[in-house]
Amino acid sequence: AHFQTLIQMENSGCKAMFAADKVDDLGRMYNLFQRAHMAIKEVQEVMKECVRTAGQEIMQDPEKMKDPVSYITALIALKHKYDHFVKFSFKDCQNFQQALKSAFEGFLNQDTRAAQYLTLFVDELFRKGIKGMREQEVDTNLEYTVTIFRFLQDKDVFENFYKLHLARRLLTNRSLSDDSEKLMISKLKGECGHLYTSKLEGMFQDIKLSEDLVKAYRAHPADAGSPIVLSVNVLTSGFWPNSTTIACNLPQELQECCNRFQSFYLQKHTGRRLSWQFQHGTADLKAVLGRSRHELNVTTLQMVILLLFNQQQQLTYNEIAAKTGIPPDELKRHLMSLYVTPKVKILVKEPAEHDRSKDPWSDDVFVVNQAFESKLHRLKVPLVALRGAAAEIPMPASSSGAADVPPTVEEDRKHLVEAVIVRIMKSRKTLEHNQLVIEVTRHLTGRFHPTPVLIKQRIEKLIEREYLERSATDRRVYNYLA
Repeated sequence: AHFQTLIQMENSGCKAMFAADKVDDLGRMYNLFQRAHMAIKEVQEVMKECVRTAGQEIMQDPEKMKDPVSYITALIALKHKYDHFVKFSFKDCQNFQQALKSAFEGFLNQDTRAAQYLTLFVDELFRKGIKGMREQEVDTNLEYTVTIFRFLQDKDVFENFYKLHLARRLLTNRSLSDDSEKLMISKLKGECGHLYTSKLEGMFQDIKLSEDLVKAYRAHPADAGSPIVLSVNVLTSGFWPNSTTIACNLPQELQECCNRFQSFYLQKHTGRRLSWQFQHGTADLKAVLGRSRHELNVTTLQMVILLLFNQQQQLTYNEIAAKTGIPPDELKRHLMSLYVTPKVKILVKEPAEHDRSKDPWSDDVFVVNQAFESKLHRLKVPLVALRGAAAEIPMPASSSGAADVPPTVEEDRKHLVEAVIVRIMKSRKTLEHNQLVIEVTRHLTGRFHPTPVLIKQRIEKLIEREYLERSATDRRVYNYLA
């Protein structure tokens, strides 16, 4: 057909026009072919191919793989470019909008990297990016983010990582704007419903209630005269990311301070249980190092280590481990942070026989660095990352398909699939296997795309637990057991 010759021409066909941003020329081609349905279909296919090719180039670019912000910015620019074609060349034709959506979904959902990188993009935006932006600019950036979010099939993976980053921003007070955070959550709520964002909203509620609680505690006689200024965030375990509690022996004055707060809290809320998560805490310490005075911003576990040097001038690694009770991996990480970073070398390790590896050894002796000098009065001691240790918020794998679904999300998916199967079977009573798979998939598409294998596995588990049974006459039919 002649239209194919025009569309597929090497230097002046559709591909060349998309590459050279020929908006008007594509508009003229669209007007010319409007009565030829097959020709319009061909233009749509060429557009999809161009989008997929450009998308694959972004996903396989080694530089963009290392930089989530650059990666997502490139995707947003690609979407913006083809939105312009759809609006001005193809007159907002619904079929072209659908073709664009299909192309983006095709390359973005090859693995979970896009979902993870999008949360990192938002994290960077809220911690640094929105500084100096006007309200309208912030809203535009968030709208671009939600545009990419719409294409994701693994919306539960996005939620999992978004929750981890939001928790860190809230607990370290690193977000530049609470209003912008709440605006993003409201946009996600508009896309996926209130159940999707209920935990995120609960996290904000916890922080607000904690602020009021700390104010009430400071006005209470229990806190009167204490030299320690205690700030506590009381978090509802169901809202926040799961976290392993790390044990540690607090100095007596700090333990008493925590006990006073706990008694105050339990008087107001009987029947509740508090579990202290020291690994997420921070502390400001006043320190005299040599001839200079400084204020050190450290983690709670670093503080526990440093306060030991108020009683003794030198301590071995084994003595620090025994006195603090911090697990070995965490102790190593927090202790190394105090002597390996040149700008904040608070401690000195002696003897220096094992310095080549920098790792602490059981017989190493540690002393306060009396030769420490810094022009800054307030110093933040960063945490070092140990080789081979799992990151607090893992970075996505860079190779295609290797960016796996996190174990917590896998577990949640199993429970979610089972809940949906039971809900469907409770209302339908009897259903054939393929029909049940279709129904479950339809119910869960808003969060993720369950595989038939996963659905079959959860059906088997529900049969074992006697929620369902196979029909006596047809093994592919299931009956609901009340």
